Amino acid sequence: MSGPWEAYQEQKQSGPWEAYAKQEQDAPALKPAMPKMSEADRAKQLRQTDANVLGGLIRGAGSIGSTILYPWDRIKGGGREEGLRLNRERRASIDSGLQELIGSNPESAGYKTGKISSEIAGTAGVGNVLAKGVLALPMLSKAPAAGKFANALKSGGFSTGAPAATRFAGRAADMGIRSAGGGITGGAMTGLIDPGSAGTGAMIGAALPPSLKVAAKARQLVKRGAGAATSNILGASTGTGAESVRAAYAAGKTGSTKFLDNMRGKASFDDVVGEAKGALQNMRADRAAAYRSGMVDIKNDASVIDFKPIQQAVSDIRAMGSFKGQQINRNAASTVDDIVQTVDNWASLNPKEYHTPEGLDALKQAIGDIRDSTQFGTAARRAADTAYNSVKNEIVAKAPTYSKVMKDYSEASALLKEIESGLSLGSKGNASKDAAVRKLQSLLRNNAQTNYGNRLNLARQLEEKGGADLMPALAGQSMSSAMPRGLSGGIQKAGALGIGVTSPASIPALLAAAPFTSPRLVGEGLYGLGRLTSGPANLLSAGKQGANRLAVQHPGLLDLENALYRSLPVMATLLGQPSGLLDHDPE
Repeated sequence: MSGPWEAYQEQKQSGPWEAYAKQEQDAPALKPAMPKMSEADRAKQLRQTDANVLGGLIRGAGSIGSTILYPWDRIKGGGREEGLRLNRERRASIDSGLQELIGSNPESAGYKTGKISSEIAGTAGVGNVLAKGVLALPMLSKAPAAGKFANALKSGGFSTGAPAATRFAGRAADMGIRSAGGGITGGAMTGLIDPGSAGTGAMIGAALPPSLKVAAKARQLVKRGAGAATSNILGASTGTGAESVRAAYAAGKTGSTKFLDNMRGKASFDDVVGEAKGALQNMRADRAAAYRSGMVDIKNDASVIDFKPIQQAVSDIRAMGSFKGQQINRNAASTVDDIVQTVDNWASLNPKEYHTPEGLDALKQAIGDIRDSTQFGTAARRAADTAYNSVKNEIVAKAPTYSKVMKDYSEASALLKEIESGLSLGSKGNASKDAAVRKLQSLLRNNAQTNYGNRLNLARQLEEKGGADLMPALAGQSMSSAMPRGLSGGIQKAGALGIGVTSPASIPALLAAAPFTSPRLVGEGLYGLGRLTSGPANLLSAGKQGANRLAVQHPGLLDLENALYRSLPVMATLLGQPSGLLDHDPE
């Protein structure tokens, strides 16, 4: 009894596949095997290739020779169009003659390659000839931009030979000179090969400098935009911010171990606080060193400053804190008494030692010490400010250098105070350390809590002026978590990658996006990517340095680069013609 399975097996054995397989076995071969090329045929093919290349090289020289005879063709033909026709016939006769003489094929790639190579080599010196002509003519050589124009002609618009202009008008003028030089040289080179193509070569040569400049700028913008988009997307998907993403990649390029140690939990969160405070201390030391350096000239100034204006200012503040001789503000009166006593004592000292710019600076510091014990907005503070500023103004009036020294010191002090307050690095204790850790970790986020990047700016200045390297460690701390940061963590971060979670169909895409929401995974990947790209980047940098050294040692290499640039109008014009290299028959 045969069931469904047996019927299926019987049908399978007699189905179309078995019939097709049997037909393939019984059918004769459809394609004959390709015969092997004999040694004689191979030698014949090589001889033909050699003949084609040699014929092309001769034909390229013939192009220039035909152009030299173009004026005769024009006179003979009675006009430009007829002259061009006769000149083309002359070129065609060279093709026929070479075909008969050495058996070259004018339509072969070897022939056209040899022809174009010979034409480019034969016209390579046109730019130099034009540049020498400009410099030889008295009217042109005396023009302000004659040197730039000569270099533009020599290089075919590659360069003016002068440093890049800093202003937009200067850059635009240089680009105009380059375009003019490129157009003239391109037209002359192409016209020497074929008079009828001179206009096309001139247009291509003039368009090359601005076109390549625009292309380079566009490439930079695209690269920069792609980098910004990637960092913003990954910063949003992980919840760590774009700055952390950029710092992670940069740490990989520099090989910073701080990033890895903090991301992998091998470093304490407090370490970065200690480094930040050390940088702050370095800034204080630099401020003090700059102050001492600036005060050298002031210490050497032995001129005696009139003390009467200072005494008059102090006399004016005696009334603060009292009314008709009666004390009404004990704190203000006490401060005024201390200042008056200090100033009166200083007035009695030897003027040659204590009334000099250096001596009055010491008096100002003494008054400043009294002022620091008062509170802002009080009468005592106003009295101390008046006395302090009166001394400072007298020093500035008699020693102008002192004004710059104090301005720099004041700006450095203000920055120190802002960093101390903004990053909670000023005071000691566990509470202050915790606050510093929180503020430092918030640097890489750009929101209201971080004053929209102001803390990051402070940290950048702390790194630059204090010699710290905070960002790798902070980026590592922010990317130490396996789960996304922030209140909207979890699978909602997939929304940053354009993935919805409203239906079961989105689950595969969500799982695929999960690695891009994990700060730890993204951090490891970015660091590794930075390490991979650092090698090629270093090689590229070394290559550029080597190329610069070679260009200095062997100026001919730069000439070769110019020659390649100059040949572009010729190549573009010749390849665009119907008989160009891209239109050819097989060898």
